[in-house]
Amino acid sequence: MTARRWVWGWALLLCFLVTPGCYYFRLAAEPLQKPRFVTVKPADDVYATVRSLLLKDGYVIEQEDPKERTLLTEFRHFSTRAGGVTQPEGGRLYYHKLRVTVGGGEEGAAVELESVDLEIRSSYVYDEGGKVLSFKKRYPYEQYPSMFDLSSVNWELGRMRGYLEGTLAGGRKHGK
Repeated sequence: MTARRWVWGWALLLCFLVTPGCYYFRLAAEPLQKPRFVTVKPADDVYATVRSLLLKDGYVIEQEDPKERTLLTEFRHFSTRAGGVTQPEGGRLYYHKLRVTVGGGEEGAAVELESVDLEIRSSYVYDEGGKVLSFKKRYPYEQYPSMFDLSSVNWELGRMRGYLEGTLAGGRKHGK
């Protein structure tokens, strides 16, 4: 009997050590990364360039504040997680709004990217009374944090940081 308790004790301890690293067990939304980079170009020029680069990449500007040098895009699909038992048909579609803030002055600029209004959109199909019906559902990150694999979000923010930073440095052109 003592050996059985010992085995169960180790199994439970192992579960408690492993589960915090798995996003399925996340109970509260954790802060998202905010990639940042600096450039020696004047902030007003950087703001104008970043605006045109976002449009070129396919983002649509929803709000802009030239005085504060802040851009907010409309929702954009940036990743699809599909497969597995828990995924709906068509997968989980990751959407977010991208906020870009340019700080600084004539001597240089700091550019910060932030994913806001992060959500998953999924479609479901079901049978009711011989009829095939469907519905779509949105899952905001703040309410359903355990559904999100943040590596997709961090990848998109890293991609955009690399694109903006490389283009502003003059060393990279964007290709889709």
